[in-house]
Amino acid sequence: MPIQLDRRGFLKQSAALAAAWSLSSNLGAADASTRLALLSDTHIAADQNDTYRGFSPHANLQKVCNQVRAAPKFDLMVVNGDLARLNGQQQDYAAFVSYIDPLAETMPLVITLGNHDDRKNARNAVVKRAGELQAVEQKLVTVIDAGPCQFILLDSLMVTAISAGQLGKSQRTWLAGYLDEQSSGKPIVVFVHHNPDAESDGALVDADKLLAILKPKHAVKALLFGHTHVYSFDRQDGLHLVNLPAVGYNFADGNPVGWTEGTFSKQGMSITLHAIAGDTKNDGKTINLSWRA
Repeated sequence: MPIQLDRRGFLKQSAALAAAWSLSSNLGAADASTRLALLSDTHIAADQNDTYRGFSPHANLQKVCNQVRAAPKFDLMVVNGDLARLNGQQQDYAAFVSYIDPLAETMPLVITLGNHDDRKNARNAVVKRAGELQAVEQKLVTVIDAGPCQFILLDSLMVTAISAGQLGKSQRTWLAGYLDEQSSGKPIVVFVHHNPDAESDGALVDADKLLAILKPKHAVKALLFGHTHVYSFDRQDGLHLVNLPAVGYNFADGNPVGWTEGTFSKQGMSITLHAIAGDTKNDGKTINLSWRA
Protein backbone atom coordinates (compact mmCIF):
# COMPACT_ATOMS: atom_id res chain seq x y z
CA MET A 1 0.00 0.00 0.00
CA PRO A 2 1.19 3.62 -0.52
CA ILE A 3 3.03 5.36 2.28
CA GLN A 4 0.55 6.89 4.70
CA LEU A 5 0.96 10.18 6.53
CA ASP A 6 -1.14 11.41 9.43
CA ARG A 7 -2.79 14.79 8.98
CA ARG A 8 -0.05 16.70 10.81
CA GLY A 9 2.68 14.92 8.81
CA PHE A 10 0.83 15.54 5.56
CA LEU A 11 0.33 19.23 6.24
CA LYS A 12 3.95 19.62 7.34
CA GLN A 13 5.27 17.92 4.21
CA SER A 14 2.85 19.77 1.92
CA ALA A 15 3.89 23.13 3.36
CA ALA A 16 7.55 22.25 2.93
CA LEU A 17 7.05 21.18 -0.67
CA ALA A 18 5.07 24.30 -1.45
CA ALA A 19 7.82 26.46 0.02
CA ALA A 20 10.46 24.65 -1.98
CA TRP A 21 8.49 24.90 -5.19
CA SER A 22 7.90 28.59 -4.66
CA LEU A 23 11.64 28.95 -5.21
CA SER A 24 11.64 27.03 -8.49
CA SER A 25 10.39 29.79 -10.78
CA ASN A 26 13.95 30.21 -12.04
CA LEU A 27 14.00 26.71 -13.56
CA GLY A 28 14.97 26.96 -17.21
CA ALA A 29 12.46 26.97 -20.04
CA ALA A 30 12.13 23.82 -22.11
CA ASP A 31 14.64 25.12 -24.67
CA ALA A 32 17.19 26.28 -22.08
CA SER A 33 19.41 24.48 -19.60
CA THR A 34 19.13 23.64 -15.92
CA ARG A 35 22.04 23.85 -13.46
CA LEU A 36 22.28 21.38 -10.61
CA ALA A 37 24.52 21.26 -7.55
CA LEU A 38 25.26 17.54 -7.17
CA LEU A 39 26.32 16.22 -3.75
CA SER A 40 26.60 12.63 -2.55
CA ASP A 41 27.73 10.69 0.51
CA THR A 42 27.97 13.57 2.96
CA HIS A 43 28.14 11.16 5.95
CA ILE A 44 27.31 13.70 8.64
CA ALA A 45 27.41 12.50 12.25
CA ALA A 46 25.95 14.26 15.27
CA ASP A 47 29.50 14.80 16.52
CA GLN A 48 31.10 17.72 14.71
CA ASN A 49 34.53 16.29 15.50
CA ASP A 50 33.84 12.98 13.78
CA THR A 51 36.59 12.01 11.33
CA TYR A 52 37.34 9.10 9.02
CA ARG A 53 40.55 8.42 7.09
CA GLY A 54 41.75 11.84 8.19
CA PHE A 55 38.74 13.64 6.68
CA SER A 56 36.20 15.73 8.55
CA PRO A 57 32.77 15.32 6.90
CA HIS A 58 31.47 18.35 8.80
CA ALA A 59 34.28 20.58 7.58
CA ASN A 60 33.92 19.18 4.08
CA LEU A 61 30.17 19.81 3.89
CA GLN A 62 30.63 23.33 5.24
CA LYS A 63 33.21 24.03 2.55
CA VAL A 64 31.01 22.55 -0.17
CA CYS A 65 28.01 24.58 0.98
CA ASN A 66 30.14 27.73 0.90
CA GLN A 67 31.24 26.94 -2.66
CA VAL A 68 27.66 26.24 -3.77
CA ARG A 69 26.53 29.50 -2.17
CA ALA A 70 29.31 31.45 -3.89
CA ALA A 71 28.65 30.00 -7.34
CA PRO A 72 26.16 31.39 -9.85
CA LYS A 73 22.69 30.45 -8.67
CA PHE A 74 21.66 26.83 -9.17
CA ASP A 75 18.20 25.71 -10.23
CA LEU A 76 18.24 22.60 -8.06
CA MET A 77 20.35 20.79 -5.46
CA VAL A 78 20.56 16.99 -5.26
CA VAL A 79 22.03 15.12 -2.30
CA ASN A 80 22.33 11.55 -3.55
CA GLY A 81 22.21 9.39 -0.43
CA ASP A 82 24.18 8.54 2.69
CA LEU A 83 23.31 11.84 4.26
CA ALA A 84 24.12 10.39 7.69
CA ARG A 85 27.39 8.95 8.93
CA LEU A 86 26.55 5.36 9.94
CA ASN A 87 22.96 4.48 10.84
CA GLY A 88 20.80 7.54 10.36
CA GLN A 89 20.27 8.81 13.89
CA GLN A 90 17.99 11.81 14.47
CA GLN A 91 20.93 13.87 15.70
CA ASP A 92 22.85 13.11 12.50
CA TYR A 93 20.09 14.64 10.41
CA ALA A 94 19.79 17.61 12.73
CA ALA A 95 23.43 18.33 11.98
CA PHE A 96 22.95 17.66 8.25
CA VAL A 97 20.04 20.08 7.86
CA SER A 98 21.92 22.78 9.76
CA TYR A 99 24.18 22.97 6.70
CA ILE A 100 21.65 22.21 3.96
CA ASP A 101 18.54 24.10 5.04
CA PRO A 102 20.01 27.58 4.38
CA LEU A 103 20.69 26.49 0.79
CA ALA A 104 17.24 24.90 0.52
CA GLU A 105 15.83 28.36 1.24
CA THR A 106 17.38 29.60 -2.01
CA MET A 107 16.84 26.65 -4.37
CA PRO A 108 14.73 23.47 -4.53
CA LEU A 109 16.30 20.46 -2.80
CA VAL A 110 15.82 16.77 -3.57
CA ILE A 111 17.42 13.78 -1.86
CA THR A 112 17.83 10.05 -2.22
CA LEU A 113 18.50 7.60 0.60
CA GLY A 114 21.56 5.38 1.00
CA ASN A 115 22.51 2.44 3.16
CA HIS A 116 23.61 4.63 6.09
CA ASP A 117 20.28 6.45 6.18
CA ASP A 118 17.15 5.76 8.19
CA ARG A 119 14.07 6.38 6.08
CA LYS A 120 11.79 7.66 8.86
CA ASN A 121 14.40 9.88 10.49
CA ALA A 122 15.52 11.33 7.17
CA ARG A 123 11.99 12.13 6.03
CA ASN A 124 11.13 13.74 9.35
CA ALA A 125 14.25 15.90 9.39
CA VAL A 126 14.71 16.91 5.75
CA VAL A 127 11.37 18.61 5.24
CA LYS A 128 12.48 21.22 2.69
CA ARG A 129 12.19 18.81 -0.22
CA ALA A 130 10.87 19.65 -3.65
CA GLY A 131 9.37 17.46 -6.33
CA GLU A 132 6.39 15.16 -6.58
CA LEU A 133 6.44 12.31 -4.07
CA GLN A 134 5.37 9.02 -5.67
CA ALA A 135 3.13 6.41 -4.06
CA VAL A 136 5.62 3.55 -3.85
CA GLU A 137 5.33 1.25 -0.86
CA GLN A 138 7.94 1.96 1.84
CA LYS A 139 10.13 3.97 -0.51
CA LEU A 140 11.00 7.64 -0.94
CA VAL A 141 10.62 8.16 -4.69
CA THR A 142 10.49 11.65 -6.18
CA VAL A 143 9.94 13.07 -9.65
CA ILE A 144 10.83 16.63 -10.54
CA ASP A 145 10.24 18.42 -13.84
CA ALA A 146 13.05 20.94 -14.28
CA GLY A 147 12.90 22.91 -17.50
CA PRO A 148 14.36 20.92 -20.38
CA CYS A 149 14.78 17.69 -18.40
CA GLN A 150 12.94 15.43 -16.02
CA PHE A 151 14.62 13.89 -12.98
CA ILE A 152 13.59 10.68 -11.22
CA LEU A 153 15.04 9.96 -7.77
CA LEU A 154 14.84 6.34 -6.66
CA ASP A 155 15.23 4.77 -3.22
CA SER A 156 17.81 1.97 -2.96
CA LEU A 157 17.91 1.77 0.85
CA MET A 158 17.31 -1.88 1.74
CA VAL A 159 18.42 -2.14 5.39
CA THR A 160 20.09 0.65 7.35
CA ALA A 161 23.82 0.00 7.94
CA ILE A 162 23.84 -2.93 5.49
CA SER A 163 26.03 -2.02 2.52
CA ALA A 164 23.99 -3.55 -0.30
CA GLY A 165 20.94 -1.79 -1.71
CA GLN A 166 17.75 -2.87 -3.42
CA LEU A 167 14.96 -1.16 -5.33
CA GLY A 168 12.51 -4.00 -4.88
CA LYS A 169 9.69 -5.21 -7.09
CA SER A 170 7.15 -2.50 -6.24
CA GLN A 171 9.59 0.30 -7.10
CA ARG A 172 10.75 -1.39 -10.30
CA THR A 173 7.13 -1.95 -11.34
CA TRP A 174 6.33 1.69 -10.66
CA LEU A 175 9.39 2.85 -12.62
CA ALA A 176 8.61 0.69 -15.66
CA GLY A 177 5.01 1.90 -15.70
CA TYR A 178 5.98 5.52 -15.20
CA LEU A 179 8.46 5.44 -18.07
CA ASP A 180 5.89 3.77 -20.33
CA GLU A 181 3.55 6.72 -19.77
CA GLN A 182 6.05 9.46 -20.58
CA SER A 183 5.42 11.32 -23.83
CA SER A 184 6.86 14.80 -23.25
CA GLY A 185 10.00 14.08 -25.24
CA LYS A 186 12.15 15.52 -22.46
CA PRO A 187 15.40 13.77 -21.56
CA ILE A 188 15.04 11.78 -18.35
CA VAL A 189 17.87 11.48 -15.83
CA VAL A 190 17.61 8.92 -13.02
CA PHE A 191 19.32 9.17 -9.64
CA VAL A 192 19.92 6.30 -7.21
CA HIS A 193 22.39 5.96 -4.37
CA HIS A 194 23.83 2.49 -4.98
CA ASN A 195 26.11 1.65 -7.88
CA PRO A 196 24.45 -0.56 -10.52
CA ASP A 197 26.90 -3.46 -10.30
CA ALA A 198 25.13 -6.78 -9.89
CA GLU A 199 28.45 -8.57 -9.31
CA SER A 200 29.46 -6.56 -6.23
CA ASP A 201 28.20 -7.70 -2.83
CA GLY A 202 27.81 -4.11 -1.59
CA ALA A 203 26.12 -2.67 -4.66
CA LEU A 204 22.54 -2.63 -5.96
CA VAL A 205 21.43 -6.26 -5.82
CA ASP A 206 18.77 -5.78 -8.52
CA ALA A 207 21.00 -3.67 -10.75
CA ASP A 208 20.46 -5.96 -13.73
CA LYS A 209 16.70 -5.51 -13.43
CA LEU A 210 17.07 -1.73 -13.19
CA LEU A 211 19.28 -1.55 -16.27
CA ALA A 212 16.87 -3.83 -18.14
CA ILE A 213 14.19 -1.20 -17.53
CA LEU A 214 16.32 1.83 -18.37
CA LYS A 215 18.36 0.72 -21.39
CA PRO A 216 15.46 0.16 -23.83
CA LYS A 217 13.88 3.51 -22.89
CA HIS A 218 15.87 5.94 -25.01
CA ALA A 219 14.20 8.89 -23.29
CA VAL A 220 16.33 7.90 -20.28
CA LYS A 221 19.73 9.41 -20.95
CA ALA A 222 21.74 8.92 -17.76
CA LEU A 223 21.89 7.17 -14.40
CA LEU A 224 23.73 9.06 -11.65
CA PHE A 225 24.75 7.27 -8.45
CA GLY A 226 27.14 7.44 -5.49
CA HIS A 227 27.98 4.87 -2.79
CA THR A 228 31.48 3.89 -3.98
CA HIS A 229 33.11 7.28 -3.19
CA VAL A 230 34.61 7.18 -6.69
CA TYR A 231 34.25 9.73 -9.49
CA SER A 232 33.89 7.96 -12.81
CA PHE A 233 32.02 7.75 -16.11
CA ASP A 234 30.79 4.77 -18.11
CA ARG A 235 28.32 4.11 -20.90
CA GLN A 236 26.17 1.06 -21.61
CA ASP A 237 24.00 0.89 -24.74
CA GLY A 238 24.24 4.68 -24.94
CA LEU A 239 23.06 5.16 -21.34
CA HIS A 240 25.52 7.30 -19.38
CA LEU A 241 26.51 5.97 -15.95
CA VAL A 242 27.99 8.68 -13.74
CA ASN A 243 29.47 7.86 -10.33
CA LEU A 244 29.45 11.01 -8.19
CA PRO A 245 32.30 11.72 -5.76
CA ALA A 246 31.75 11.72 -2.00
CA VAL A 247 31.63 14.89 0.06
CA GLY A 248 32.57 13.17 3.33
CA TYR A 249 35.69 11.16 2.49
CA ASN A 250 37.18 8.78 -0.06
CA PHE A 251 38.07 5.13 0.35
CA ALA A 252 41.32 5.38 -1.64
CA ASP A 253 43.85 8.18 -2.02
CA GLY A 254 43.46 8.31 -5.80
CA ASN A 255 39.85 9.53 -5.62
CA PRO A 256 38.66 13.11 -5.23
CA VAL A 257 36.53 14.30 -2.34
CA GLY A 258 34.02 17.01 -3.19
CA TRP A 259 31.01 17.74 -5.36
CA THR A 260 30.04 18.42 -8.95
CA GLU A 261 27.90 20.88 -10.80
CA GLY A 262 25.88 19.69 -13.75
CA THR A 263 24.27 21.58 -16.60
CA PHE A 264 21.47 19.65 -18.29
CA SER A 265 19.83 20.44 -21.61
CA LYS A 266 17.92 18.66 -24.37
CA GLN A 267 21.21 17.85 -26.05
CA GLY A 268 23.26 16.52 -23.15
CA MET A 269 24.93 17.39 -19.89
CA SER A 270 28.22 18.81 -18.70
CA ILE A 271 29.65 17.96 -15.30
CA THR A 272 32.35 20.00 -13.55
CA LEU A 273 34.29 18.57 -10.63
CA HIS A 274 34.94 20.63 -7.52
CA ALA A 275 37.54 18.62 -5.61
CA ILE A 276 38.13 19.96 -2.10
CA ALA A 277 40.37 17.11 -0.85
CA GLY A 278 41.77 13.76 -1.82
CA ASP A 279 43.04 13.71 -5.40
CA THR A 280 42.43 17.27 -6.60
CA LYS A 281 44.28 17.13 -9.93
CA ASN A 282 41.02 17.30 -11.92
CA ASP A 283 39.50 20.10 -9.86
CA GLY A 284 37.62 22.41 -12.22
CA LYS A 285 37.67 19.95 -15.13
CA THR A 286 34.45 19.69 -17.15
CA ILE A 287 33.22 16.53 -18.90
CA ASN A 288 30.69 17.00 -21.72
CA LEU A 289 28.29 14.16 -22.50
CA SER A 290 25.83 13.99 -25.42
CA TRP A 291 22.50 12.19 -25.11
CA ARG A 292 21.78 9.05 -27.08
CA ALA A 293 19.20 9.38 -29.86
